[in-house]
Amino acid sequence: MWQPATEEYRQVKAVLDQTTRETRFRNFTLIQMNEEFSRGRGLEVGARAWKRSQNALLFFCDVDILFTPDFLTSCRLNTQPGKTVYYPVLFSQYNPALIYSNLTHPPPVEQQLVIQKETGFWRDFGFGMTCQYRSDFLNIGGFDRSIKGWGLEDVHLYRKYLHSKLMVVRSPSRGLFHFWHEKHCADELTPDKYKMCMQTKAMSEASHGRLGELFFKKQIEDHLRAQKQRS
Repeated sequence: MWQPATEEYRQVKAVLDQTTRETRFRNFTLIQMNEEFSRGRGLEVGARAWKRSQNALLFFCDVDILFTPDFLTSCRLNTQPGKTVYYPVLFSQYNPALIYSNLTHPPPVEQQLVIQKETGFWRDFGFGMTCQYRSDFLNIGGFDRSIKGWGLEDVHLYRKYLHSKLMVVRSPSRGLFHFWHEKHCADELTPDKYKMCMQTKAMSEASHGRLGELFFKKQIEDHLRAQKQRS
């Protein structure tokens, strides 16, 4: 969902055109809108635009997420129209520049996607990635369309399901990864959104142990130097 004639729109269209040429897959629709950015609004418009089947299975996913074929199987198995919705807990990558600072170059991306204490963390506070049937999404009222910009729309939707008759399946997924990227918390965010953004930014850099090593780096180096001089 992009405003027409913008650089972002042209980039997305170029990716879709390339995908069509490489895979011959044409079953997608690029919706153009001229509105202020709102993640919830974009997903809402996309979900409501699907007319072929009332009970299409939706997977809401951000562009910084990698998912495996096994995850898609879990997506299908953990959802049932009128009964269950699936809210997986994904594994979020720490800053590769900090994780692999002892190497000349970070390893290839596919080798970074390992679930270890020092490489990332389970993002149990995130509710943006979800599998649910379109009929359930529409029946519960979709996203809160009064929310603008970044954040909270996914939390509100999750809470609506918690207070509904549907069962919410919440479990870690080994096939869902969040890539690390620089996070900018805009000044125009409301205080609660800005705080949430900064908390996410702080948690995403490195493990407590690695941050401690960096913070006390000089003291550690001084200690090692002193030990070496005594030996």
